[in-house]
Amino acid sequence: MYTLLGITILLFNLYAITKTILSDAEIGRKYLWVFLICLLPLIGSVMWWFKGPKQPPL
Repeated sequence: MYTLLGITILLFNLYAITKTILSDAEIGRKYLWVFLICLLPLIGSVMWWFKGPKQPPL
């Protein structure tokens, strides 16, 4: 049970880091978000989901 939760959090963190790096945000904001996601894996990812850099609509 805990293994599945850990893998889910890891995959969500990798997704958040990848989307942050590929976003159009300034480089300093990218570093800050990646730092927060790595430092606080669950809380950082949830914060990124709601407040992180967004891609403009096509």
